[in-house]
Amino acid sequence: MLTQASPQSWTLSHAAHLLSRAAFGGTPTEIEALHALGRQAAIEQLLGDAAAPPPTIKVPKFENSDALVLAKLNIRKQKDDLTPDQRREKIREIQQQQVAILRDMRTWWIQRMANPTFAPVEKATLFWHGHFATSVRKVRDPSLMWRQNGTLRIHALGNFGSLVKAMSRDPAMMIWLDLQNSRKGAPNENWARELMELFTLGIGHYTEADIKNCAQAFTGYRFNRQTATFRFVPSQHDDMEKTFIGRKGRFAGDHIIDIILAQPACAEFIAEKLWMFYAYENPEPGIVKALAQILRENKYELRPAFEAMFRSEQFYGDKAIRSQIKSPTQLIVSTCHSVECKPPHGFILHHVMTGLGQVLFAPPNVKGWDGNRAWINTATIALRNRLTDALLLDNRNPDVAGKLASKGAASRVNIDSIIPKRIQTDPKLLVDALTFRIFQIKLPPEARNEFLDYWNTPRPDGKERTIRDLIAHMMRTPLFQLC
Repeated sequence: MLTQASPQSWTLSHAAHLLSRAAFGGTPTEIEALHALGRQAAIEQLLGDAAAPPPTIKVPKFENSDALVLAKLNIRKQKDDLTPDQRREKIREIQQQQVAILRDMRTWWIQRMANPTFAPVEKATLFWHGHFATSVRKVRDPSLMWRQNGTLRIHALGNFGSLVKAMSRDPAMMIWLDLQNSRKGAPNENWARELMELFTLGIGHYTEADIKNCAQAFTGYRFNRQTATFRFVPSQHDDMEKTFIGRKGRFAGDHIIDIILAQPACAEFIAEKLWMFYAYENPEPGIVKALAQILRENKYELRPAFEAMFRSEQFYGDKAIRSQIKSPTQLIVSTCHSVECKPPHGFILHHVMTGLGQVLFAPPNVKGWDGNRAWINTATIALRNRLTDALLLDNRNPDVAGKLASKGAASRVNIDSIIPKRIQTDPKLLVDALTFRIFQIKLPPEARNEFLDYWNTPRPDGKERTIRDLIAHMMRTPLFQLC
């Protein structure tokens, strides 16, 4: 059922859809350039060179994070030198600095997502962040969350098996699922259960006995808290023979992961999650099986699966195009990118993402974000509208727009840079240009006429303000919430 789309069916709308799903959308110029390449070359350009080394990762102020963690540990040990109140005050100061580092991390990641060069890898990294959901609320160390983010990025378009093994050794994940406390004679089952239920197989493909034996295999996993590096402690590892999914042996963690990867259910589980994130919900069983077969044939190398998905006719069908509700991250990044302004940052970004329900580095639980329809309710739709208004209309919605302006947390949309002056006074050309920029699809006549009527309604504030009002009006429509 995974049919390859014909070259003749490659349209501007398809190029826009691919940019929206494989990355975070594009400007009209970027969409047209991608379309000119043809589908296969466009996919290859977006996925880039899988063998290329990962980019250097650096974030402002982040160099201090490790020192802050060690300082917090030392303060708690200085029982003789500090009073309890002094220790609490020093720890409070350190925690405030860590909060500032987290804001810098979120700002850096959002800005990187908005960069077309990095966007496809960042989109995949965001997918794995939701899949291997880990929250700083329990980890309590920004540096460990940052290292995990880097691990996800390195493997985002690489090999799924290597990614799972890397996550089993990831300090943030080990804290999140209590793996570093698992030892011989007292195995902790949290990691073992979620490894199979949420990360690889799904419910129904393992037994409670498998969970217990899996937990025993991962005993002895530790990390050095000062260097945040993984270490294995043989004396804490249960080296006895175990039975796991029908196999017997003196298994350690990597053996368990290899056995899981060999299960047909694993490839199908990952294939379904990839399709649901990038294409649409409730994929047909034939699509899942076809994508899973590609994963198995390529030993879980992810790039061939991405290529097959993005080449498929189904990916560009009516069930896929404009069928997803934008996540808060997608909304912020794609909106700012499409109208060519910088995203909000720092405290304002945190404020907006908290209100919209997706705070990076802090998913709500081990299942991650529910997504799609869960993104929309009366409160979040109002904030979505206030955010887009704030980028366009400085004197509206002072709770958001005022903060954006006063903090310098976002740049105001420059109308002349996104709409040529020669069409700013031609209603039909203007509406059509804005439609392509904002929706990237051809609107039905009644919708187009509604925008023309809105433009033709007399306004006393001049041409530029009228254009801003029109864009804001377009962004308040239900269609704008979809990608």
